[in-house]
Amino acid sequence: MKNKVLQSMYRYKIDQRTFIIDVHLEDYRDAYSDWDFSPFINRDLDDDLTEYLLECSYEIPMKYKLIIDFHIIDVEKNDVREEKSIIGMYNYFNYQLRKLRNRKIRVARDMLTFLFIGSILLLAGFYFDEFFKTSILLSVLSEGLFIGGWVMLWEMFSAWFFDLKKVKNMYKHFDRLNKSEIVYSYGNGG
Repeated sequence: MKNKVLQSMYRYKIDQRTFIIDVHLEDYRDAYSDWDFSPFINRDLDDDLTEYLLECSYEIPMKYKLIIDFHIIDVEKNDVREEKSIIGMYNYFNYQLRKLRNRKIRVARDMLTFLFIGSILLLAGFYFDEFFKTSILLSVLSEGLFIGGWVMLWEMFSAWFFDLKKVKNMYKHFDRLNKSEIVYSYGNGG
C-alpha cells in the first residue's frame, strides 16, 4: 500500500526497483548556494535542495535505489557543465559524510567524558557522604556531587540515545544520496 502511495508521488522504475526524485531547475547554477562562489566541483548545494533531497530519502524506504533527475528548463545541454555539476554534488555529499563522521567521533568522545566525570563525582559524593556525615557543609557538598554525577550520566545517555542516533540516521541518508545516480534531462527532452 505504501509503495502505491510513493509511486503516485515519485516516478518508479519497476524493473530496477528504483525511485526517481525529480528536481526542476532553470540553470545548472540553481542547484548550488547563491553565497558560494567556488567552482561547481567544490560548491555547496542550496540548503532548500539539500533539505528536499533528504526528506525524499527519509520518505522512500532504504530498500529502494534512488535516481536524482535534474530537469533543466530552456538551457541547451552542456556536457562539461553537467559533468562538473555531478562531480560537485558527489563532492558535497562526501563532504557532508566526512562532517558527520567527525561529529559522531565528537559525540562518542563527549559520552566518554560525561561517563568519566559522572563516575568521579558519584564516587566523591559517596566518599564525602560516608566519612563526613557530621558536617552540614560537607553533607551539602556530598549531595551536590551526587546531583552533578547523575546529571553527567544523564548527559551521557542523552548523547547516546538521541545525538548519536540522529547523526547515524543523517549519515545513512547522505550515504544513500551519495550512492544514488544523478542524471540531467533537458526542457527539449534531451
